[in-house]
Amino acid sequence: MSTSDAQKRANKKYFDNNYKQVKLSMPIKEAEALEDFCKKKSCSKAGFIRDAIKEKIVRDSLN
Repeated sequence: MSTSDAQKRANKKYFDNNYKQVKLSMPIKEAEALEDFCKKKSCSKAGFIRDAIKEKIVRDSLN
């Protein structure tokens, strides 16, 4: 069953109101290392990056 146009509009509206995209550029070797790591751990790159950022913020907030 395909998504209706109304549902697509609702999803886009929700996304636009609740998310902000952040562009990330990195050297090819680092990007490949990230891809390999995520494949081994069965996680998405975006999810891993978000978790790493959260960890860093918490760790740096304690100092």
